[in-house]
Amino acid sequence: MALAIPGKASPGVLLPMLIVADIMAVIYYRRACQWNILLKLLPLALIGVGFGYVVLRAAPDANFERIIGWTILFMLALDFGMSEGLRKHMSGPVMTAIAGVLAGAASMVANAAGPIFGVYLLQMGLSKAAFVGTRSWFFLVLNVLKVPVAAQLGLITTPSLTLNLTFLPVIVIGAITGYKLLKYINIEVFKWLIRVSALAAALRLILF
Repeated sequence: MALAIPGKASPGVLLPMLIVADIMAVIYYRRACQWNILLKLLPLALIGVGFGYVVLRAAPDANFERIIGWTILFMLALDFGMSEGLRKHMSGPVMTAIAGVLAGAASMVANAAGPIFGVYLLQMGLSKAAFVGTRSWFFLVLNVLKVPVAAQLGLITTPSLTLNLTFLPVIVIGAITGYKLLKYINIEVFKWLIRVSALAAALRLILF
């Protein structure tokens, strides 16, 4: 979306589409959410949204997107390089604070919090359903709370909402297809899909 609609308009176009996808995911996985993880991260993510709001008003888009990209790469390096002993501390207050604030800021600026949050959740040892359920609730709440901020910044407009309507059938089809496919994906394959998608997102943010 950032390549198709350059500048600060792309997060505003994408946000309502993400909310529709979040609603679909929550419908399917509403009982699989790990609320203890969610309740720790959401207040920190809202602080990050505040940082993202300031950045959107003041900083060039590309510079901050590169910061997000390098942050994702750092999280991936951490994921690959951690010992089992260190993994146990990923749910501690310091890493939780870092992941929460960065996810909120990345979400507000570029809707790019998925890789950061995904790498963080990989360390929790969750099942596929719990991973998707926790992630879905997190982003549904966060994205809905972002709507007034995005509207105030002029990122959500009548033309952008009209464009969203044209994408709605495709989002619904994609959500149903994803739900059907997930049950057939091996958990180790699932983890690697998350890592590869995170790497692709980071490289896109850094290089383009």
